[in-house]
Amino acid sequence: MSRNNLLFITLIFFSSLSYADVYKQIDEHGNVTYSNIPSNDAKRIDLPSIIVVPPVDLGAVEERIEKRRESMKVETQREQLQNKIAEEENQLNEVKNEYKDGMPDRLGSERNYQRYLNRVDRLREEISTREKNLELMKDDLKKIPSKIR
Repeated sequence: MSRNNLLFITLIFFSSLSYADVYKQIDEHGNVTYSNIPSNDAKRIDLPSIIVVPPVDLGAVEERIEKRRESMKVETQREQLQNKIAEEENQLNEVKNEYKDGMPDRLGSERNYQRYLNRVDRLREEISTREKNLELMKDDLKKIPSKIR
């Protein structure tokens, strides 16, 4: 048998002997002592086995954290854009209600008919502008990914 094989077998044998029991002893003053050497009043304690946790790949963790941050950023952008769309739709509905299909009510300050016509034109232009804004915002919303993988 080679010298290396003999050394290996010896190390395995002694490593199995290195496992020691743990003993707990309480003296007359109530002091607790733990030891690997048994004594008269000591009681043997069965300890749970040691759990070894494998190391964590920090690169993978950082990648997951970065993906989560990006996902949260996208979710925030999506939510903000949806809120703007809802606000624009509300304002468009208010303007349409005032416009009443081209026949809005005349205001007291519009005794001059041209003022009334100017307001009707302004309302029509505002409706057109708000509808275009809504289309653009909805297109932007479609460009934002719904989920990041």
